[in-house]
Amino acid sequence: MSEGTFSIRLTINGEERQLTVRRAETLLDALRRASYVSVKHGCKTGDCGACTVLLDGEPVRSCQTRAADVAGRQVVTVEGLAPATQLHPIQQAFIETGAIQCGYCTPAQILVTKALLDRNPDPTEAEIREALGGVLCRCTGYVKIVQAVQRAAALLRGEGVEPFEPIEAMLAPGQSPAPLVERYSHMAEGEAPLPPLVLSPPDMEPLRVVGKGVPKVDGVKLAAGRPVFTDDIRLEGMLYGALLTSPHAHARIKRIDVSRARALPGVHAVLTHEDVPRIKYASGGQSYPQPPPYDQVVLDDKVRHEGDRVAVVAAETPELAQRALGLIEVEYEVLPPVLSAEEAMEDGAPVIHDEPDTTGIHDPRRNIVHHIEVEVGDAEAQWGRADFVFEREYRTSKQQHAHIEPHVCITYFDEDGRLVVRSSTQVPFHIRRMLAPLIGLPVKQIRVVKPRLGGGFGNKQEMVLEDLCALLTVRTGRPVRMEYTRQQEFTSSRSRHPQVMRYRVGVTKDMEVVATELTLIGDTGAYGTHGLTVQMVGGQKGLTLYNTPYSKFVCDVVYTNTPPAGAFRGYGAMQCFFGIETIMSEIAAEMGWDVVAFKRKNWIKPGEELLVAKALGEGREGFEQVIRSSGLEQCVRVGLEAMGWYEKRGNEAWRRGDGGTRRRGIGMAVMLHGSGVAGLDMASATIKMN
Repeated sequence: MSEGTFSIRLTINGEERQLTVRRAETLLDALRRASYVSVKHGCKTGDCGACTVLLDGEPVRSCQTRAADVAGRQVVTVEGLAPATQLHPIQQAFIETGAIQCGYCTPAQILVTKALLDRNPDPTEAEIREALGGVLCRCTGYVKIVQAVQRAAALLRGEGVEPFEPIEAMLAPGQSPAPLVERYSHMAEGEAPLPPLVLSPPDMEPLRVVGKGVPKVDGVKLAAGRPVFTDDIRLEGMLYGALLTSPHAHARIKRIDVSRARALPGVHAVLTHEDVPRIKYASGGQSYPQPPPYDQVVLDDKVRHEGDRVAVVAAETPELAQRALGLIEVEYEVLPPVLSAEEAMEDGAPVIHDEPDTTGIHDPRRNIVHHIEVEVGDAEAQWGRADFVFEREYRTSKQQHAHIEPHVCITYFDEDGRLVVRSSTQVPFHIRRMLAPLIGLPVKQIRVVKPRLGGGFGNKQEMVLEDLCALLTVRTGRPVRMEYTRQQEFTSSRSRHPQVMRYRVGVTKDMEVVATELTLIGDTGAYGTHGLTVQMVGGQKGLTLYNTPYSKFVCDVVYTNTPPAGAFRGYGAMQCFFGIETIMSEIAAEMGWDVVAFKRKNWIKPGEELLVAKALGEGREGFEQVIRSSGLEQCVRVGLEAMGWYEKRGNEAWRRGDGGTRRRGIGMAVMLHGSGVAGLDMASATIKMN
């Protein structure tokens, strides 16, 4: 037993165990070190609940519980709910209802459910939601999880349950959708009737496979908490990497002294910009060849945002690595930062990328990474047709992805001498391609393994830790593990791009939109990763939902001294949909038009080509894209019915509610998004045939 450690005895999953723990070690770390990997780490501050275990039958956050304090007590993890070859009814219910998406929070959700049902076998939905509130789920929205708890409760009460049918809108054979259509008889004439969702002969047997839910292929191992995520392994001799980041938004490193850190026993490597080759790259996982700019190096002598890389260490323990970071002395020359995209474009603004070896920047002196300008149609003719012209400006802000599993990476050399990069990434092949020149190995000598992801949402469509972790393994010859803290996820990973959108829309008195212009400023932060393609998608989607005869898109992608933006769900489209849908609603309100009729008249319809999409492309030459089919009409009808649109819209009594100071409102918005776009998107399907 090493100095500073001692033994405790406790019961884990019904088995008496003796664990060697450090005095301040958390129960989370002690359990994971003992291979109970179902206990997840998402924040280590007690906020996310992914580390939940049952302590004497009650849910506790193991990241906030000292291991030393549980001596003599009983701990239950998901591994102990059922024998290895079986499932507990709660686990089975989570699988059957489709309550598992990424699966990272699932073990904690299951344990919270067990504690709830042990004390209350028949909880209300409100009680279920209250119990689940301590475990954050970024993926699901909790609807399926609540259904899983209800199903599990019925199973445990011994009640018979029907096979779960997740597709609630499916029509049985022979059913007519006429009643749904009749509800909309008051709407505009000439509309196409709502087609059935499933067409089948009246005498046909009910379908048993087609249109039915399929259990998640890896649902069992996720519900059982098996080691499927990046950090669920431990390797012999593994070192722990830690990253020193900048406290300044903009500065030069005048002097850096790592001698004390290197001299610390147990520290095996300390790397700064002086120790790694200066090779420019772009970190976004996109198409090949990589879109510019090439504005990053592994470690630089200039930092461009708070949280930017300064130095990296590898040591025997995480605590020792953090101690080594504290021994690194850095002298900065603090430079004036620019935090607004509009200010960054002004004459005399601080230049963020002033080094001569950076390539692919449109106008470095004005911090403009890319300038995009595309025009489709006859401007003079279409603006001449417009009886009314509306102009609006909208702004969106940064948004963090908040996936529960942080960025984590483990690198090591395998038995064939290949560098293995085990990473929570969405883009393994891009990582391998980008990594090779940075570490001086051929692509064929690098293997990137992408285990199950605990959420990504675009933030892991990027090389974030892999290059640092790989360099530490190359330098030491030993396995290295690196992980972002939750704070570093906010300061050192990626976010949604903030945008300034200026829309100009021309309409006729007959409610036809004839011309649309979008002038966009996209804030890409300190580096240009994904900056070009995100704004292109924004322009493409924001100008084709209403496919006007004339469209113009002008965009500047701009550097600021803020953490870099990157890929995020929707990839630029969400911001521009917010803009176009808001101005369309405001036009309808100002003109006194029915907003549904106005949007319906102008939204893109089957047979129309996405003209702006062909002109723009997405980081490459564009191609013809035609809407072959669309369910938009049906979606809008069902949505209006579901929310009682015509009963509530303009209903002053409903708007006033209980008569107090609060008022209620109701609105509608539509959007489109590409799925299976030839040349860009890929998908897969499962086909079963007898």
